[in-house]
Amino acid sequence: MIANRLRSILLMLALLIGTTGPAWADDAIAAPQTASTGLSLRNEVEIDDHLIRLRDLFTGAVTDPNRPVAEAPPPGESITLDANWLAAMARQVALPWQPETRFDQVRVTRSGIAIEPGTVKVALLQALNARGLSGDFDIAFDGEGPSLMLPTGAEPTVAIQTLTYDPSSGRFAAAIAAPAIGPAEASATITGRAYSMIDVPVLTRRISPGDTITAADVTWISMPSDRVGLGVITELADLTGKTPRRPIKAQQPVRSGDLIQAIAITKGSLITVALEGSNMSLTIQGKALQNGAVGDTIRVVNTQSNRTLDAVVVSSSRVTVMSPTSVE
Repeated sequence: MIANRLRSILLMLALLIGTTGPAWADDAIAAPQTASTGLSLRNEVEIDDHLIRLRDLFTGAVTDPNRPVAEAPPPGESITLDANWLAAMARQVALPWQPETRFDQVRVTRSGIAIEPGTVKVALLQALNARGLSGDFDIAFDGEGPSLMLPTGAEPTVAIQTLTYDPSSGRFAAAIAAPAIGPAEASATITGRAYSMIDVPVLTRRISPGDTITAADVTWISMPSDRVGLGVITELADLTGKTPRRPIKAQQPVRSGDLIQAIAITKGSLITVALEGSNMSLTIQGKALQNGAVGDTIRVVNTQSNRTLDAVVVSSSRVTVMSPTSVE
């Protein structure tokens, strides 16, 4: 009696499971059916069409393989078609196929051509220039900037459809579309700021106090003008012939307060003293009594007469005296 009752319970459970299972669970032997029809489900596929077709989802003897069954995702994006969707689609198109498990699925990715922010930037620079923004300038997008995806085969070009620009703040807003010619496949609205650029001299190597900066130590970088702080050197002549008060790294703007004139003549060194007059030029040997940078006036002594005089440093070995009565 207990055995009969157990059989009754098992029968009820079997009936319950049969009525609550998935729509395709009553076809218990799906694999033999798949084998007999010669159809195999793809797990992952990449397409370049705007429609998903039967041939994209199945391999084997597919009747009417070009038949579209769904819209493809946008270029560069993917969708996953799960077992329920696939079973319903197969029934709708009378395809002799059913999922083997509820985990059957196909991931469909649509290929595309990416238009990078750099391409958009060039188009915007040209549009802003046409609006009267002249000189050396650059733009910065709010955020990372747009990254548009176009279908395979489309021209990777951009058209600026509308543009507003505020000269006082440099702010702009633009509606863009791609490709530049023909129907738009992708569009976006972008905002950002335009700013003028300035060339700034910087050092090519680390310079320490006592090192004299020459033109060979200098290169140029372009910077937003509003980032060039007060006192930053913008002329080569204000950098060469100087030495830093403290070490200065390469590739960074230099402030005038960071530099002093480099010592060209050191105290005690033998130098050439040139007498420059209106009708004559005379040179004698002298000795520096002070350190001096180019352009400084220092005391020197005539080594022949032992007479001291004031002279202007013109190089590391030469000073000039302008008064014809200063040397004996």
